[in-house]
Parts: sequence; C-alpha cells; structure tokens
Amino acid sequence: MAILEELRAHLEDEENETVGTAFGGKNPTAHGSYSIATVRDFILDRAPFTGSSQIERRLAEAFHVLPRKLLGVVISSLIRYSFLIELTNITVGSTKMKTRWLPGQILMPQEGSFEPIKGVFEPGNDPRAATYNECIQILSKTLRLVCDELERDNSLADSLLLLNSLRRVPYEFPLSYRDAKREPVHVASNVAWAMNDDVRWLLAARGLLRVAKGSDAAAIRTIEKTKLEVKVFKTDRALTGKDKTNRAKRWEVLAGDFQHATLEQCWSAERKLTHDLVCFEGFPSDLRTPFVDAKLVEIDAPPTRCPVTLETLSFRHLAKSVLDPKHGVSQYQVGHSYPLKRGGKHDGRNVCWQSANGNRIQGDLSVEETNTLLNKIAARRAAL
Repeated sequence: MAILEELRAHLEDEENETVGTAFGGKNPTAHGSYSIATVRDFILDRAPFTGSSQIERRLAEAFHVLPRKLLGVVISSLIRYSFLIELTNITVGSTKMKTRWLPGQILMPQEGSFEPIKGVFEPGNDPRAATYNECIQILSKTLRLVCDELERDNSLADSLLLLNSLRRVPYEFPLSYRDAKREPVHVASNVAWAMNDDVRWLLAARGLLRVAKGSDAAAIRTIEKTKLEVKVFKTDRALTGKDKTNRAKRWEVLAGDFQHATLEQCWSAERKLTHDLVCFEGFPSDLRTPFVDAKLVEIDAPPTRCPVTLETLSFRHLAKSVLDPKHGVSQYQVGHSYPLKRGGKHDGRNVCWQSANGNRIQGDLSVEETNTLLNKIAARRAAL
C-alpha cells in the first residue's frame, strides 16, 4: 500500500504548491501550473510493478500491454481524468487544477437566487468531487479499460497517439461518463469509453488542416485556437447559471449548468463546425480537395450560409478578422440555433457559424423564432 500513500502525497503536494489563493487557500506565494508529469514519472519510475495491490496489478498489465511510446501518454491522461479537475477560481478570473478530494472554496448557486455564494468543493458537497479511494478505483478501472480496448482494436494505439499530437485541449482522451447528471458523477461505475465516429472523423480532419501553408496556415491555426478550441471545448465567463465559470472544460462544470456539454458533445460540435468551415466560400481548394478525397466533405456540399441573414460566409473575411482582430468585434461567430440559456444543447445539431449581423439579430431567440419574426416584418413592410 506504500505506493498509494506516496501517490496521494505527490498529488496533494502539487496542489498545495500551485493552487495559491485560488480556492480560498492561505498561501499567496504558491504559484505555477500543476505538474502532471511529476506524478506520471513517480508512477513510471516504479515499473514493472511487482506489488500485489490491485492498482499495481493494473499498472503491471498496462506496462506489458501498452507500446512504450503510448505508455506515458496514457498514464498522464488517466491521472488527469481520475484524480484532477480544473475549476474556476472564486474571482471567476481563471482556472486552476486541483485534486477532487482536498476541500476548496468555489462560487456555488443558492436556491431561488442568481447571487452566488462561497461554498466548499469537497466530497459530499459537490457532485464532481470524489474521495481519494474512489479516484484510485477509477484509475484501476480506466487502466483495465484502455488495455481491453487496445486488445480489441489493434489500430487504437495509433489513434491515441494521433489524438495526443492533434489535441485541442491538454490531456484530451476518450474517457467520459455513462450519465453526466449522476450525483456524484465521478465514480468508477460511471466511467465510459468515448472513442466514437466523431473523434475518428476529427483525427482525419485535424490532420488535414495541419498541412495548410503560408497565410492560409496562419489563418487556419488562429481559427482552430480561437473558435474550434475556445468556443467548442471551453466555457465563456459566466456569473449566472448553476456554475460561475470562465474557460473551464465544458464537461467539468456542473451538469445542470447551461454551458455544460459532454466530451462527446464537444467533439460533435467541432465536427459540424469544421465541416462547415471547409464549405466556406473561398476556402483554399488545396485544403478542401483532400477533405473531399477522404470523404469527410461531400464534393457537392453547398456553401455555408448564416442561418439568419442567409448570406454566404467567406473564408477570406473570417481569415482577415482573426489575423487582424479588433477588440469586441468578430466578423463571424460560433452560435447556437437554440440558445443554451433556454435549454439548447452544445452539440453538432445545434452549433452553427453566424455572421455578426445574424448573431446580433438573433439575440436570445432561436434561429427558427428569429426567421419567423423576420418573415412577419417582411410581410408587414410589403403590405405597407
């Protein structure tokens, strides 16, 4: 059991040395980023794991099953998934990594009010928190799950390495929950394998976007960073809703919050937006052709239009706006056909590219409601 005690100490030491005052801590000199690599190396230094505990048996199995070049990637990702959560600090200014069991203050909702109060993030008080022992059970289960999936699918090792090299967010890995609304959610019986058709499509698409050259490459990289990463995978700054959040992972906010989305929903949203981006008017033909050849985009796919103004969206206009941004102004935006605050989902069926005018006109209406309103206005104008 010594490895479990030492592992816990490493995990808690990293938090104590980096979290500072983010969650009500008393150490203003603590700073920096949580080093998952330090915890990973502590584990790997104990290979080939000859102990008799369940976790050591699982680690020994992984050591023998996983290719060496994949082992570190998997261990790092499972540490992140099993033990850690990235929460918004109490000033709603940024996020910090912490363990799921050490108590910390966060802004929490109170019944019947939009005014947040300081509450304690800890097991029993927040559905995302978990005891250290539960996290160990999750690590054990995910180690076995990865080994089983690798033995079932020989191509999975290459896919996981590719996902790591093309990741949108750190430690992006196909692990999710069976039921995102379960309370508590972070328990071993709720762990789910998430490798699906959307992420396989994205692995091909992300790779094709990487071959862009010259000014197109700069534009593509910026669109990926500011739109396909930030808008798809991370929350906006929010002081309303169940969770007070800023740039947190969408699947790590409270499940009842309007900005929550599962990892699978985020992949679905990215796939839709990427497909439609390739269909922008003026999208580089030397990039679109490989998408068509790989059957990621139909050869006769119609041009992408704003769902409100119906104008054809231009890649050149989008590229110019992201390469020469003006504060508070965005030529095209990622929107939702049915607003999240009214119960719309953050997934491929509901996300869309919009022009600035389309986004402004839509406001807090759905696209369908907006178009109905515009049609009524047009009819009245014609009648007058």
